[in-house]
Amino acid sequence: MGSHLEGADQSDWVALVDHPLPLGALASWPVMPGCGAVVLFAGTVRDHAAGRPGVISLEYEAYSEVAVRQMDEVAKQLRERWPDLGRVALLHRTGLLGQCEVSVVVALSAPHREEAFAAARYAIDAIKTTVPIWKKETWHDGQEWSLDEQPVAGSAM
Repeated sequence: MGSHLEGADQSDWVALVDHPLPLGALASWPVMPGCGAVVLFAGTVRDHAAGRPGVISLEYEAYSEVAVRQMDEVAKQLRERWPDLGRVALLHRTGLLGQCEVSVVVALSAPHREEAFAAARYAIDAIKTTVPIWKKETWHDGQEWSLDEQPVAGSAM
């Protein structure tokens, strides 16, 4: 697993990693002169899930090759829907994560905030719906594996 920069102008950063995600770098990397909006969404491990208090940790596994390829596809879809996007970063972590650790980041820039927010929402929903990443949730008296699927905002995929 690793990360890579796509394209000659390095406008996309797609990665599946087994170490903490670099929030500082991800907050500044999308900044560009032609873009007045940067949106960074970070998904973190919380202490509960639907109907289940006391979540201790999440463990993520992925079919790495397919996951990265699908994340590349999400970046491509973003650029098709919002052609004025500046930079796009889509990163997901694997392995065991405790409460408050960052599991997924979408960071992108656009000329205006409306398209930046819409693209970021679409991106996180598409990652959760289409990328083969499995999550094992551990709570005080049990654990369970699941896919974390959500509907994709603004479109049927």
